Parts: sequence; structure tokens; C-alpha cells
Amino acid sequence: MGKQISIFVENKPGKISKITEILGKAKINLKAMTIADSGSFGIIKIMTDNNQKAYNILQENNFLVSLQDVVVVEIPDKVGSFHKIAKILEKHKINIEDAYGFITTEGIKAVLILKVKNVKIVEKILKERGYKLIEF
Repeated sequence: MGKQISIFVENKPGKISKITEILGKAKINLKAMTIADSGSFGIIKIMTDNNQKAYNILQENNFLVSLQDVVVVEIPDKVGSFHKIAKILEKHKINIEDAYGFITTEGIKAVLILKVKNVKIVEKILKERGYKLIEF
């Protein structure tokens, strides 16, 4: 099971660099990140090499943060890979609430991060179909 940190921040210059500075000083490595703009505020979602420590440090520095369980699954870096996951979950009537991904080895491997209601059920379903799950 993976952990994702969501950070609610004002949409102003310097907010991202403050977060990355705090994490860098704590020797925490960013593994994945996405930013969603919603006008005056935004949500930054990150995964690190030490999510609990990152969560605690950001909270100590007065950032509004939450820690959620997510599914982190390795998929082939080829056309249709995400579609196959989406169809499997659709068949089981599981909604994908949020998703993002990144390529680890171009043309070979990618990582897909899924926010779903029941992480354990989705992990079981994907494992049974031969997918490799990653823990962050």
C-alpha cells in the first residue's frame, strides 16, 4: 500500500519552493508529485521516500496536510496499459477517484497511482491479475 500526502496551499509564488526546501533540509526525496490548480488555492500531492516523516515535518511547518492510502501499481509503458486497469476496476464497480503516473523506464515500465475507496480490495484484484504493487 502506498501513502500520498496532499498539501493544501495558497496559489502564490514561493509556496512550492518552501515545501521543497523543507523536504530537502530533512533529506526527504520526492518520488512523485502533481499539482492541481483551483483558483486562489491548489493541492499538491506528493510521495516521498519517507511519507510519514514528510507529513510530520510539513505539519510542523504549518502546512495543511493529509495522508491517504493509495494504490501504486507498476504497468507497462505502452498504449492501453491504463485502460486495462480501468476496465478491470470498472468490471468490479470500483471508481477511480484520482490518478496520476510517471514513467520509470521509457518504453518498458511506468507507475500508476490510484486513489480509490478501498485500497486493499483493489490491491487484491490487481495482484490476482499479476500486477506488481509498489509501497511508498
